[in-house]
Amino acid sequence: MSTVIEQPAASPTDAPSADEVARAAVDRAREAQRAWGALSHRERARKLRALRGVVVRRLDEIVDVIRAETGKPAIEALGHEVTIIAGLIRTYEKRAARVLRSRSVGSGIMINKGGRKFHEPYGVVAVISPWNFPFSMPGIPTVGALFAGNAVVIKPSEVTPRSGAILRDLVREAIPDHPEIVQVLEGAGDVGAALIRAGVDKIAFIGSPHTGRRVMAAAAEKLTPVVMELGANDVAIVCEDADLERAAAGVVWGAMSNAGQVCMSTERALVPDRIYDRFAAAVEAEMRKLRVPTTEGADFDVGRLIFEPQRDVIQRTVDDARARGARIVVGGAVSSEDGPVWAPTLIVDATPEMALNTGETFGPVLPLVRVRDEEDAIRLANAGRFGLNASVWTRDGRRGRRIAARLSAGMVMINDVLMNFAIPELPYGGVKESGFGRMMGDEGLLEFSVVKAVATTRVAMKRELFWFPYRPQQYQLLRRMTKAAFGLKFGR
Repeated sequence: MSTVIEQPAASPTDAPSADEVARAAVDRAREAQRAWGALSHRERARKLRALRGVVVRRLDEIVDVIRAETGKPAIEALGHEVTIIAGLIRTYEKRAARVLRSRSVGSGIMINKGGRKFHEPYGVVAVISPWNFPFSMPGIPTVGALFAGNAVVIKPSEVTPRSGAILRDLVREAIPDHPEIVQVLEGAGDVGAALIRAGVDKIAFIGSPHTGRRVMAAAAEKLTPVVMELGANDVAIVCEDADLERAAAGVVWGAMSNAGQVCMSTERALVPDRIYDRFAAAVEAEMRKLRVPTTEGADFDVGRLIFEPQRDVIQRTVDDARARGARIVVGGAVSSEDGPVWAPTLIVDATPEMALNTGETFGPVLPLVRVRDEEDAIRLANAGRFGLNASVWTRDGRRGRRIAARLSAGMVMINDVLMNFAIPELPYGGVKESGFGRMMGDEGLLEFSVVKAVATTRVAMKRELFWFPYRPQQYQLLRRMTKAAFGLKFGR
């Protein structure tokens, strides 16, 4: 009879530190990236096409994981998450080779020189993502980075770890000959900090401005470049000529979708005084139709709060509005003590100085702000510290485009809301404290590529015209060339 010797359980001090785990993940990704980055753009596109196939084949499973962690309606888990990623992959299959191919450029007066631009991968990209869209938010930069030839290390939110980790599993199934190009590190903020310290080559961060500042400070230690999508206080401008029925339905959906936990949510609607009461009545009618979760399996429109502490933020914001004279017409409190379900809330007579018009509520709350006219609405829309998304509601297309051009926002939608996120060829990102850099669109490929400039000499002489030693004749020659190439003739 053999004797089994029990090994002592590992003590917490025996476990690897967050820094050690992060460095190991980055090392695995860096090793995998060498072969992945050496592939041609078309070879990578072919392999990532298989990823699209796996995503679609396993979409029901992905939706179930997302719903289990977030409690959102099935249509939102599918449409806002899985469909977005499948559509982005298909778009990049068609466009990546064209966008990232090398191309020649003009050489100006240097007629014996040639110039060419090359787009090369950074290497290892860190993706630090939030809990509100736990599959699509890490998925968008991951897809762009992979098409550009990078490997990726994802740090999903500790609130929704499975939805982020499933991306790694999908890649391993779809691309078995490159199984390590996507790594996942689970854990809280200390793990994200360790990932930044581990020597990644670029960081894609999606989250709050507060955490974004900390990420930037940590990235500055090694001058690691970053792309950031941060908070917002997105605005809807409802013009006097708007189709009020459509605008009310659209603004309510834009404010309540994903229980308002969308960086692109309509967090305030600016409405001219002349139509304010009619629009408020139409919005109230829409809001009163909304269903929240009650019993298991029942249909609902507005789901629960994914991160329960967010309820305190919403409560403070609503209380501030009430204390400053706003009226709560619909909702205004939790709808169930059994879970973090906040009743869809409509607030009228909101004013610009209230917290819900200056910060990010990130919940199912819609304030209506009375304005004098279009100019007043544009002024208020641009006065805040954020600038991510906006919507304009008008029957006049030219008017809508004119207003859109004047708004300080990275994205604007006319007569709809949020759906620009579903157009994969449009770039996604904001201005001011809503972040910088772009994901999705062609810009999302270029964001994860380093541009290398290569100049060649077509005709190599023993000495170039402008090498040492300098002589008066060189100056005269350069002077004549400059006047001939760049001077204005005939007063033009």
